[in-house]
Amino acid sequence: MSLFLKIAIQAAREAGRIQKNHYGRVRHIQFKSKDKLNLVTEVDRQCEKAILSLLQKRFPTHGLWGEESGRDKSRSDLTWVVDPLDGTTNYAHSYPFFCCSVALVQGGTPLVGVIYDPLREECFTAEKGKGAFLNGRRLRVSSTRSLGESLVCTGFAYAVRETHYNLDNFRRFVLKAQGVRRDGSAAMNLAYVAAGRFDGFWERGVQAWDMAAGVLMVREAGGKVTDITGGPFNLLGENALASNGKIHGQVFKILKTGGDEKNWLRKHKS
Repeated sequence: MSLFLKIAIQAAREAGRIQKNHYGRVRHIQFKSKDKLNLVTEVDRQCEKAILSLLQKRFPTHGLWGEESGRDKSRSDLTWVVDPLDGTTNYAHSYPFFCCSVALVQGGTPLVGVIYDPLREECFTAEKGKGAFLNGRRLRVSSTRSLGESLVCTGFAYAVRETHYNLDNFRRFVLKAQGVRRDGSAAMNLAYVAAGRFDGFWERGVQAWDMAAGVLMVREAGGKVTDITGGPFNLLGENALASNGKIHGQVFKILKTGGDEKNWLRKHKS
C-alpha cells in the first residue's frame, strides 16, 4: 500500500467518524439552489475541513479540490479531489446511503481512490495498476452479459426540474433491465459497479469529486468507463457511463437512441 493510499484511507475514515457522530442529528441545512434540491450541512463542511487539513499537512505541495471549498491555486500536477459527504440529501433525511470520497488525480487521471461508507464500515480502495479492493478483498465487476438480467443505477442532476433530463432514460431502462435503482450517491454507485453489485451506471450532471475515486475503482476491477456519448471519459465532462464492460454497448444503445440524449445535444448546440 502506497503512502498516498494510506493517508487517503485515514482521511476518509476521519470524515466517516464525523458523519457517524452526527447521523440523525443534522441541525443546520443550507441550500445551494433556489429549488432546494442541492443541500449542504455543517457535517459536509466539518468533514471537508478535516480531510483537507490532513492532506495539506502530509502533502503540502499537492493541490486540493474540495466540493465545498473549491479548487486551490496550486500549480502541482498532483491534486486531491474530495467529496466530503456524497449523498447529502440522504444524510439530511437519515437515509443510510452516503459516503466520503477521496482521490488523488494527476493530469485528469485518478491514481488513488477511497470511498468509505461509515455505517456499513465498507472501505473501497483502488490504486492505478494495482487493483480495487473492499476492506482488503479484491474486487471484480460482475459477469452479467445481458441488460435484461442486469441491475443498473443512475441519478438525476439538480437541474432536473428545468431540463427533465434522464426521465425518458429511466423509463426505458425500467422496461429493459432486470432492475433500476436511483439512490442518491454517484460515488457509492460507482463503487458498487466495481464490487459487482451493480452491472452498470450512467449519469449527467456529476462532478469530478463525485467520480474520481469511483471511476478508478471500476477500471481496476475490470470494468469499462466512457463518456455518456461513448467517447473517452473526461473527469471534467460532468457525466459518466460505467459498466462491467459486457453490457456497455447495450446501455449505450439505449442512451444514444433515447429522447433524453437527443434533447440534451439539441439544447447545447443551440
